[in-house]
Amino acid sequence: MAEVIPEGVTAEVVFLLPPRGPARTVRGVRPGAWLLLSILAAPPASAWEEAGGAVLQRRTLVHPSNPGRVPPLELHVAVGVATLVSFAECSRPEVLDFERGHPSLRVLDVGGGSLILSPSADLAPGERVPLFVSTGPGAEPLRFVLVTRRDAVDVRVQVVRAASGSDEDGVDGMARSLLDAPGAQATLDLPQRVAEIDTRNSRGQVDSVLWLGRRFFATVSARGGNKRTPPWPLAQVRMRATLPDGEVWEWPARLVSGVAGSTSQRHIATGLLPGGASGVELALDEAETPGVFQPLSRKEPSTSP
Repeated sequence: MAEVIPEGVTAEVVFLLPPRGPARTVRGVRPGAWLLLSILAAPPASAWEEAGGAVLQRRTLVHPSNPGRVPPLELHVAVGVATLVSFAECSRPEVLDFERGHPSLRVLDVGGGSLILSPSADLAPGERVPLFVSTGPGAEPLRFVLVTRRDAVDVRVQVVRAASGSDEDGVDGMARSLLDAPGAQATLDLPQRVAEIDTRNSRGQVDSVLWLGRRFFATVSARGGNKRTPPWPLAQVRMRATLPDGEVWEWPARLVSGVAGSTSQRHIATGLLPGGASGVELALDEAETPGVFQPLSRKEPSTSP
C-alpha cells in the first residue's frame, strides 16, 4: 500500500532532483503544498536537458479502456529523481498491489489525486516492478510497471481518460470501408512498412497510412509464419507524439479488426493527433508484450488545430 500523509500533519519533505545539484529539504510543509512544490520543482521544458545520460521528461498517458487485456503502462523511474504521477478525474487513487519486498522503492500518496514514486536505487536492467492502482468503484484497476531506462526518466506523468466527442463520429464506418476495400494499400497514401514485429514465426506490420488533417488511418496486417500458424495476436496499437512544449503524449489508437483468416488478419488503427504534435510514432502490442515505438511515416502531417 502507498504511504499516506494524513491531513493536517506536517512533514519533512525531501525533493529528489537530478544529480546536477544537491537535494533540497523543506520542513513543516503540508501535503497540499508538497504537491504544488513537486510540480514547481520539475524543470521547465526549455531547461530540460540530459542528466547522467537520461532525458527528464513529462508525459501524458491515456489509459486503455480494457487495462487487463493490454500491456501495463510503463513508468520510468531513477534514483535521484522523484516521479509525480497524477490521475485526472480521480481525487483518491488507491494502490492495490505493489512490490512490498523491494526496499529501494516507495510510493507516497500526497493527496489531490497524485502519487510520488521515490526510488533509492535504480532497477536492474530488464527488471519490471508491477503497480496496480484503483481509480474508483467499478473501474478496472490500472496496471503499471516501474522500469529504469538509460535514455529517459519521468519527472511528471499525467494519467487521463480518452476524450470522446464528435471527432469519433463515423470513424468506425470509415475504418470498415477501408477494411472492405480490395487492395487497400493502393487506396491509402504513403504506402510503406513502418513497423514490423517477428514473434514465434508470426508477423505484424503497418502497411500504409492515410492522413486526413490530424486524423490518421493505419492499415495493420497480422500474419502467421506458415499455413499452420494463426495470425500474430495484435492486442493494441499505441501512439506517441511530442507537443510544442516538449510534453510527450502516449495513447491507444482505436482499433477496428477484420475477420481473422487461418493465417492472416487485417486491422485499421485510427486516432486524432493533439494540435501541434510532431515526431509521431506507433507501437504494435501483444497482450503482455509491448511493442517498440517506430516512426509512423516519413512525412510529417500537418497537425495545426
